[in-house]
Amino acid sequence: MLYNVRMGKELELYEIGLLIKPELSEPDAAAELGNVRSVLEKNGALLESTTDPKLRKLSYPIQKNSQAYFAALRFSAMPVSINTIEKEVKNNAHLLRHLVLSWTHTPAETLMQRPRRTSTTHVPAPATAPSSGESAEKAGEKVDEQELDKKLEEILGQ
Repeated sequence: MLYNVRMGKELELYEIGLLIKPELSEPDAAAELGNVRSVLEKNGALLESTTDPKLRKLSYPIQKNSQAYFAALRFSAMPVSINTIEKEVKNNAHLLRHLVLSWTHTPAETLMQRPRRTSTTHVPAPATAPSSGESAEKAGEKVDEQELDKKLEEILGQ
Protein backbone atom coordinates (compact mmCIF):
# COMPACT_ATOMS: atom_id res chain seq x y z
CA MET A 1 0.00 0.00 0.00
CA LEU A 2 1.08 3.54 -0.67
CA TYR A 3 1.01 6.09 2.12
CA ASN A 4 0.41 9.81 1.96
CA VAL A 5 3.42 11.25 3.74
CA ARG A 6 1.68 14.53 4.64
CA MET A 7 -1.39 12.94 6.20
CA GLY A 8 -0.04 9.50 7.18
CA LYS A 9 -3.05 7.78 5.55
CA GLU A 10 -3.25 5.10 2.88
CA LEU A 11 -3.67 5.97 -0.78
CA GLU A 12 -6.06 3.87 -2.85
CA LEU A 13 -5.50 2.86 -6.46
CA TYR A 14 -8.01 4.17 -9.04
CA GLU A 15 -8.46 4.35 -12.78
CA ILE A 16 -10.50 6.90 -14.68
CA GLY A 17 -11.74 6.11 -18.18
CA LEU A 18 -12.65 9.01 -20.45
CA LEU A 19 -14.62 9.39 -23.66
CA ILE A 20 -13.57 12.64 -25.33
CA LYS A 21 -15.69 14.27 -28.04
CA PRO A 22 -14.66 13.18 -31.55
CA GLU A 23 -14.87 16.64 -33.13
CA LEU A 24 -11.58 17.51 -31.42
CA SER A 25 -8.31 16.83 -33.22
CA GLU A 26 -5.96 14.26 -31.74
CA PRO A 27 -3.65 16.94 -30.21
CA ASP A 28 -6.71 18.66 -28.70
CA ALA A 29 -7.88 15.34 -27.24
CA ALA A 30 -4.41 14.89 -25.73
CA ALA A 31 -4.69 18.40 -24.27
CA GLU A 32 -8.02 17.47 -22.65
CA LEU A 33 -6.34 14.41 -21.17
CA GLY A 34 -3.70 16.81 -19.80
CA ASN A 35 -6.47 18.90 -18.23
CA VAL A 36 -7.81 15.84 -16.42
CA ARG A 37 -4.28 14.97 -15.38
CA SER A 38 -3.86 18.44 -13.84
CA VAL A 39 -7.16 18.00 -11.95
CA LEU A 40 -5.78 14.77 -10.48
CA GLU A 41 -2.47 16.35 -9.50
CA LYS A 42 -4.25 19.40 -8.02
CA ASN A 43 -6.20 17.03 -5.74
CA GLY A 44 -3.09 15.22 -4.51
CA ALA A 45 -3.24 12.15 -6.76
CA LEU A 46 -0.08 10.36 -7.85
CA LEU A 47 -0.27 9.37 -11.51
CA GLU A 48 0.87 5.80 -12.21
CA SER A 49 0.10 5.29 -15.92
CA THR A 50 -1.81 6.76 -18.83
CA THR A 51 -3.03 5.67 -22.24
CA ASP A 52 -2.99 8.07 -25.15
CA PRO A 53 -6.40 9.05 -26.54
CA LYS A 54 -7.40 6.90 -29.52
CA LEU A 55 -10.45 7.33 -31.69
CA ARG A 56 -12.81 4.36 -31.18
CA LYS A 57 -16.15 3.34 -32.60
CA LEU A 58 -18.79 3.30 -29.86
CA SER A 59 -21.20 0.41 -29.36
CA TYR A 60 -24.08 2.86 -29.21
CA PRO A 61 -24.38 6.60 -29.86
CA ILE A 62 -23.66 8.96 -26.97
CA GLN A 63 -25.01 12.49 -27.45
CA LYS A 64 -25.43 11.65 -31.18
CA ASN A 65 -21.74 10.64 -31.49
CA SER A 66 -20.87 7.20 -32.87
CA GLN A 67 -17.13 7.67 -32.22
CA ALA A 68 -15.07 9.11 -29.38
CA TYR A 69 -11.50 9.31 -28.19
CA PHE A 70 -10.88 6.83 -25.36
CA ALA A 71 -8.17 7.38 -22.77
CA ALA A 72 -7.48 6.09 -19.27
CA LEU A 73 -5.42 7.29 -16.32
CA ARG A 74 -4.38 5.05 -13.42
CA PHE A 75 -3.56 6.92 -10.22
CA SER A 76 -3.30 6.67 -6.45
CA ALA A 77 -5.31 9.08 -4.32
CA MET A 78 -6.96 9.55 -0.96
CA PRO A 79 -10.51 8.14 -1.00
CA VAL A 80 -11.91 11.45 0.27
CA SER A 81 -10.59 13.31 -2.78
CA ILE A 82 -12.38 11.10 -5.35
CA ASN A 83 -15.70 12.98 -5.11
CA THR A 84 -13.91 16.29 -5.76
CA ILE A 85 -12.05 14.81 -8.73
CA GLU A 86 -15.29 13.42 -10.22
CA LYS A 87 -17.09 16.76 -9.86
CA GLU A 88 -14.29 18.65 -11.58
CA VAL A 89 -14.01 16.11 -14.40
CA LYS A 90 -17.80 16.12 -14.89
CA ASN A 91 -17.71 19.88 -15.55
CA ASN A 92 -15.38 19.41 -18.56
CA ALA A 93 -17.49 20.24 -21.64
CA HIS A 94 -15.25 18.23 -24.00
CA LEU A 95 -15.93 14.89 -22.29
CA LEU A 96 -18.85 12.67 -23.30
CA ARG A 97 -18.51 10.27 -20.36
CA HIS A 98 -16.14 9.32 -17.57
CA LEU A 99 -15.92 6.42 -15.14
CA VAL A 100 -13.79 6.11 -12.01
CA LEU A 101 -12.90 2.58 -10.94
CA SER A 102 -11.31 1.47 -7.71
CA TRP A 103 -8.50 -1.10 -7.94
CA THR A 104 -6.76 -3.24 -5.38
CA HIS A 105 -3.04 -3.86 -5.30
CA THR A 106 -2.41 -7.54 -5.97
CA PRO A 107 1.05 -8.97 -5.38
CA ALA A 108 2.75 -10.04 -8.60
CA GLU A 109 3.30 -13.56 -7.26
CA THR A 110 -0.40 -14.37 -7.15
CA LEU A 111 -0.89 -13.07 -10.68
CA MET A 112 1.86 -15.27 -12.06
CA GLN A 113 0.86 -18.56 -10.40
CA ARG A 114 -0.46 -21.18 -12.74
CA PRO A 115 -2.38 -24.29 -11.83
CA ARG A 116 -0.07 -27.17 -11.20
CA ARG A 117 -0.50 -30.42 -13.02
CA THR A 118 -0.93 -33.46 -10.87
CA SER A 119 0.59 -36.68 -12.06
CA THR A 120 -1.94 -39.31 -12.95
CA THR A 121 -1.26 -42.98 -12.81
CA HIS A 122 -2.24 -45.09 -15.77
CA VAL A 123 -4.92 -47.62 -14.93
CA PRO A 124 -5.02 -50.51 -17.41
CA ALA A 125 -8.30 -51.03 -19.24
CA PRO A 126 -10.44 -54.00 -18.36
CA ALA A 127 -10.10 -57.08 -20.58
CA THR A 128 -13.74 -56.88 -21.66
CA ALA A 129 -14.73 -55.46 -25.01
CA PRO A 130 -15.87 -51.84 -25.10
CA SER A 131 -19.58 -51.17 -25.13
CA SER A 132 -21.20 -49.89 -28.32
CA GLY A 133 -21.07 -46.24 -27.13
CA GLU A 134 -17.42 -46.49 -26.12
CA SER A 135 -14.57 -46.18 -28.59
CA ALA A 136 -11.68 -48.61 -28.59
CA GLU A 137 -9.26 -45.80 -27.73
CA LYS A 138 -11.21 -44.92 -24.60
CA ALA A 139 -10.97 -48.53 -23.46
CA GLY A 140 -7.18 -48.38 -23.76
CA GLU A 141 -6.84 -50.55 -26.89
CA LYS A 142 -4.76 -49.59 -29.91
CA VAL A 143 -6.66 -49.18 -33.15
CA ASP A 144 -5.26 -50.35 -36.47
CA GLU A 145 -5.97 -47.74 -39.13
CA GLN A 146 -6.55 -50.32 -41.87
CA GLU A 147 -9.14 -52.15 -39.78
CA LEU A 148 -10.81 -48.87 -39.01
CA ASP A 149 -10.96 -47.99 -42.72
CA LYS A 150 -12.51 -51.42 -43.52
CA LYS A 151 -15.19 -50.96 -40.85
CA LEU A 152 -15.98 -47.46 -42.11
CA GLU A 153 -16.36 -48.80 -45.66
CA GLU A 154 -18.73 -51.53 -44.37
CA ILE A 155 -20.82 -49.00 -42.47
CA LEU A 156 -20.95 -46.50 -45.31
CA GLY A 157 -21.61 -49.25 -47.89
CA GLN A 158 -18.75 -48.41 -50.20
